[in-house]
Amino acid sequence: MTEENGGRLESHFVEGELIVMRELRLSDVNETYYRWLNDSTATRYLESRFFPQSLEDILEYVRGLRGRTDCVIFAIVLKEDGRHIGNIKLGNINWIHRHADVGMLIGERDCWSKGVGREAMRLITNYAFAVLNLNHLTGGIYATNAGSLRMTLKSGWKEEGRRRAMYYADGEYVDSILVGILRSEWDAERRSRKNLNEG
Repeated sequence: MTEENGGRLESHFVEGELIVMRELRLSDVNETYYRWLNDSTATRYLESRFFPQSLEDILEYVRGLRGRTDCVIFAIVLKEDGRHIGNIKLGNINWIHRHADVGMLIGERDCWSKGVGREAMRLITNYAFAVLNLNHLTGGIYATNAGSLRMTLKSGWKEEGRRRAMYYADGEYVDSILVGILRSEWDAERRSRKNLNEG
């Protein structure tokens, strides 16, 4: 699917109300991306925060994604102005057991708490189950990251467990909250929503 954006034709794979999700491009590796990964607030709950990121490092990472079958990463782009505001990834895809991990970064601070993250979670969940035919999605959230946990649970995911004192953050060890969603849960939610719309 394509649309005109700023005088050029923009392609994307997944579309929501607020965002589109398209392939991450080498041209996305710019000063904006660099700023995100070196912003201590934006990366507060990312493992990348422990090491400074250069443009060359980021470019090498994005180049390394090409041709991989165990990872799908999308650029999150605002529909209203075409801005690349973050990324969302399905990683460690296991094609035998049909499961994968989800990780997301919304780098643009003015897009926080605007429903963008929740929509990205919904879209990546739909893509994983409807397109890739996966069965189980998982993720780990710092126990102190209340906003991310709230958003994930509102997206239909469930808390599946805890790993005690798994992360070091802000001078203390905190638990990792394990979250996940099964395809059967996603199917049930879709059927329920369809019945509600038809009722």
